[in-house]
Amino acid sequence: MISALLNAAPWLAGAAVLLWLHSLRSNIVSHVDILWPLLHVMACLSLLHDSASVTLRGGLVLLIVTAWGVRLATHLAVRAAGRGEDRRYAEIRARYGDSFRYSSLGLIFLLQALMALLISSIFYPIVSSQTPWRLIDTILINTALLGLLYEVIADLQLNAFAQRLHQAGQHQTQVLRSGLWKYSRHPNYFGEWVFWLALSLLALSLGNWTGLLSIALVSWLLLRFTGVARMEQRTPSLRPEYRDYQRQTPAFVPSFLNPLRLFRAASKTQAQPLLLVALCSAAVLWPPLVAAAPVKNLPAFEHWYFAAYIDDTEVGYHQFEVRREGQLTFLNSRASFEYRLWKVPLFSYAHEVRETYDENLCLQSIDSSTKTRNSSLTVKGRKTEQGFVLEGTAPNELTERCLITFAYWTQNILGKEQLLNGQDGSLMSVAISSLASAKENSEQRYRLQAKAIDLTLTYSDEGLWQGLESALPAGRTLNYRLERYRNQPF
Repeated sequence: MISALLNAAPWLAGAAVLLWLHSLRSNIVSHVDILWPLLHVMACLSLLHDSASVTLRGGLVLLIVTAWGVRLATHLAVRAAGRGEDRRYAEIRARYGDSFRYSSLGLIFLLQALMALLISSIFYPIVSSQTPWRLIDTILINTALLGLLYEVIADLQLNAFAQRLHQAGQHQTQVLRSGLWKYSRHPNYFGEWVFWLALSLLALSLGNWTGLLSIALVSWLLLRFTGVARMEQRTPSLRPEYRDYQRQTPAFVPSFLNPLRLFRAASKTQAQPLLLVALCSAAVLWPPLVAAAPVKNLPAFEHWYFAAYIDDTEVGYHQFEVRREGQLTFLNSRASFEYRLWKVPLFSYAHEVRETYDENLCLQSIDSSTKTRNSSLTVKGRKTEQGFVLEGTAPNELTERCLITFAYWTQNILGKEQLLNGQDGSLMSVAISSLASAKENSEQRYRLQAKAIDLTLTYSDEGLWQGLESALPAGRTLNYRLERYRNQPF
């Protein structure tokens, strides 16, 4: 992720420098506010470009962020037209004097580019993750849309009110107390905050803690730096009625969302038990919302080709082909190894398997054959109402509700405690633990241990399987090196 952010940084810094150069001619730096939302759009586009493939989740977030950025930039541009420099920047200019023309590059333009980059760090886990679509994705993306809609409506209501006052010559005396402005004094900032909160929670739900940094920065900017706090300082002096508005109306969170007001309203209707039941139900139901949902919205086709090495000697290959059709996933895998010492074959191995999984990646059928110099094994099985019935070399009936083999191509195996050995049909207890990455933030490594098995799996930061290392007797190592990966058929 860090490399992707570093790739995006020059674009944001370049845009900031170009606008700064323009400010030297126009003597107005407040145009940087118009650039602010567009910096986030640029960051999202850059991070999306660095992603291996675009998921439905990533595409939707790109569309939403673009709509937010273009709308806000347009709104700010229309509001700033013909007004000269904003009071905030005029105060800073007066404080720094003549040096402000050049110090503004770092103080304002590049600082805003840096903050936009940090806030936009949440886009990378969202657009690059190959995690299947979940219920929590639906909830949070719709919440972001609601926040955006709330902000737009609040701005439209304020613009219409300001236009009416201007026409009546009362611009400096009246206070808007209707519409969304009836419930809080800064509904546009609240809508903006909800928008970023939803996206930050989306990043957190994908296991990336940049969501905390993003929402912390947004909250500080909106509440303490340029948003609510600054507006509350100067508005009462411009509008005498504003102090009465402050006493009666919350500053940020709308009154209809205040928990105490909701509870007091519920008490008047003797509905406290229903409210408590709703709150408890939300607490109980929340964990399932973030749990993995059925596998979908993944590439319809994936193909891996690994060259297999024992130490530094290439001994063969192992290829995997995954097809997804509707709710079913089909795997075809083939491996062929031969290890020679001074041209004398010491070991040979050939394995071929076909597997079918349902939408939850629960094994529905398997048909495998394995040949070595000393043995030949076959395993066939299918899921029935009673359990998973195995035929072939080791006939058996397994009662586990959801089986999966050593399917390294999907990270769904990482949470399993038992895996089906597709070579002999045995159900093996496994212990899987996370390992520190050799390359910071560029890969994920896991150790899988079972009886006579000790191997390390490597995945990209986006969850794509990259390689495998397995400890062999006599201190040797079997190593899978990825030579080709495709997510499109020939």
